Amino acid sequence: MGSNHTITPVILCGGAGSRLWPMSRDSKPKQFHRLVNDKTLLTNTLERVDHKGEGLRYLPTRVVGGVGFESLLVEQGETSSVEVERYVLEPLIRDTAPAIAAAIADLAETDPERMVLVLPSDHQISDVAAFFDVVRTGAEALAARGGIMTIGIAPTRPETQYGYIERGDGDGPVFDVSRFREKPDLETAETFLRSGRFFWNAGIFMFRAGEMGAELGRQQPEVWSQARQAVERAEIAGKCYRLDSDAFAASPKISIDYAVMENASRISVVAASFDWNDLGSWNQLHDGSPLDEAGNARFGDVLAIDVHDSYLRSEDRLLAVAGLDNIIVVSQPDALLIVHRDKAHLVKDIATQVKQSGEWPPLAVAHSGRPVPSPRVIRKWLFDTALPLWAGVGVDRVHGGVHEALNHDGTPADLDYKRFRVLARQIYCFANAELLGWDGGAHEVLRHCFDTLVETGWHADGGWIHLWNADGTVKDPQRDTYDQCFVLLALAWLWKATKWPEARVWAERTIAYMDDHLIDHAHGGFYESSLRLDYRRANPHMHYLEAMQAWYEVTGERAFLDRAQTAVDLFTSVFFNAESWSVTEHFERDWSVRTDKPARIEPGHHYEWVWLLLRQARFADQPQLKEYCRKLYATSHAFGHARGTDAVCDSMAPDGSAMVGTARLWCQTEALKAGLLSRAEGLPGDETLFIRMLDVIFNRYLITPVAGGWYDQIDPNGRVISKDMPTSTFYHVFCALVEYLRHEEMLG
Repeated sequence: MGSNHTITPVILCGGAGSRLWPMSRDSKPKQFHRLVNDKTLLTNTLERVDHKGEGLRYLPTRVVGGVGFESLLVEQGETSSVEVERYVLEPLIRDTAPAIAAAIADLAETDPERMVLVLPSDHQISDVAAFFDVVRTGAEALAARGGIMTIGIAPTRPETQYGYIERGDGDGPVFDVSRFREKPDLETAETFLRSGRFFWNAGIFMFRAGEMGAELGRQQPEVWSQARQAVERAEIAGKCYRLDSDAFAASPKISIDYAVMENASRISVVAASFDWNDLGSWNQLHDGSPLDEAGNARFGDVLAIDVHDSYLRSEDRLLAVAGLDNIIVVSQPDALLIVHRDKAHLVKDIATQVKQSGEWPPLAVAHSGRPVPSPRVIRKWLFDTALPLWAGVGVDRVHGGVHEALNHDGTPADLDYKRFRVLARQIYCFANAELLGWDGGAHEVLRHCFDTLVETGWHADGGWIHLWNADGTVKDPQRDTYDQCFVLLALAWLWKATKWPEARVWAERTIAYMDDHLIDHAHGGFYESSLRLDYRRANPHMHYLEAMQAWYEVTGERAFLDRAQTAVDLFTSVFFNAESWSVTEHFERDWSVRTDKPARIEPGHHYEWVWLLLRQARFADQPQLKEYCRKLYATSHAFGHARGTDAVCDSMAPDGSAMVGTARLWCQTEALKAGLLSRAEGLPGDETLFIRMLDVIFNRYLITPVAGGWYDQIDPNGRVISKDMPTSTFYHVFCALVEYLRHEEMLG
């Protein structure tokens, strides 16, 4: 192999993709959608230039797109596996020549020998290794020849929607370019195909930054001058370069083909050896998608009977099609497209007419513009993927109980401890799964978990231990109040689901232990644990409220509601801060506020308290509790969502400042529950919060490589920072999604 070339990829994210209406719109073009797999076209393109091999090394990528799409570009760029060097953000559309000029303006001056690879963001190239080989061949030829190197696609049909490249003589795979040809009519395209001397122009090409700068300066001096000024005057925020509006607007609007390619002093083409699809229409998407035995491409919740050679996509509901062939059906929450595949070119006319009418609103079902999963999709995720995963590899059949966490690929994480509360939370989940009719073996999982609970978790002096070692032996024998509360929650639903009398017996033993050993008779509430630690937290009392509400629900016995009320009274008298409308988390033993560290609040706990207090208001006929809920909801909703991701942040100061922009999954699920119940109870606030949180949960967290898993924490840019999938999170996810399904059933 020759020299080891380095190359900077530049990804162009312009274009409206109107032939893919109603998914691709001005507000969210096709490159930001997941159209061929579980990643967006932009993410696929980014990861295409992350391939490793001999003779070529990709440098960090530059992404060019409209400033209006900054959040989408950064979100998808920072959550991909590729390092993005900078985001070049255009204030308005000036076509590809000014975009490329702005992307390389600095390189042409500081590193003129730098090789640059320009490629669109919205094409499908499945064989990344073959793409790498072609780029390497092109880079080697570019190093020897100079000029501009394009990549040509061997035509497979007389296509009239593509431009063509005519090659010169030679054996290839690199040829001189004779000329570029515009989109031909059908007869001309057939002639091109028969000749064997033409390639489709895919808009993928390479050059040295200095040479392209020189060509732009020679052929399009105004484009080059204004682009350089736009970069020099750009507003820079981290990796984002927001080009100067006045300078960039002064550039002529012209494509790189017209501006440079057709009259470049030296231009070559390397023949592609990979399959390529520009995904410019629903027909092309059909051709680039996995097909069933009847030739149908199916995405989402689709039922097809006696249907052939069709493209069927649903993003919002069950789509049932029968007895039709060669059709395209695309269902979105606010639009439904049905067209015969032979007439797919009319979709662009539909998009144009809709845009001109001005009567049809843009897709706005979620903060991001993404469609929210339907109840059927959510049920399938819970019952067909999540429960089987956690009932399978999630259960520790060797040492008992459940694994503390799974890796993102679904294998058990290598941790040296197990938290007792995690076992209790899984009992809660599978007991509810049993009640909901899941037939995947909940009863057996419950017996396994319950046996581990009572055989290895109960301390000789009473109460449930805190930690096991990975092999199931005791690691920390203290009896933590938080743990006791989760066992009580689990036992309530276990008793409801199985009617095992021992579940009620163990619950009564647990309550007796807490009454005798954990209650602070001097100051009220519970100690943190059997060690009588010198600090107190609100959180265990919140889960005591939850556990007692659960026992009240499954028995109807007033004594449990009275116990729940003691936690509510602590909330109103101690935990709630009336000045900042927040929940104080940490206290001294006498319930005075701790002053040894800055005060922090957790918006996720706010939302959790809202849900529990609204339930208490309903159970105990205490409408006055709704006022506390309104205030907590307002604080979290106004200040607690990270701007870049819309996710509920992990913590912030009581006044909403000093936000920690990282975001755990459990915070999102608690916001979903609070949004649902607040809406049902008529609480003033954002009635779309539950929609926003479904969007965040499903499109940021429940997207791991293993079906039924999750990413547990993201940073302020949406990049995953958690290393594994904590089993404890399933309790939050399960509870929230079941709550949503129940609300949908009541409304339906």
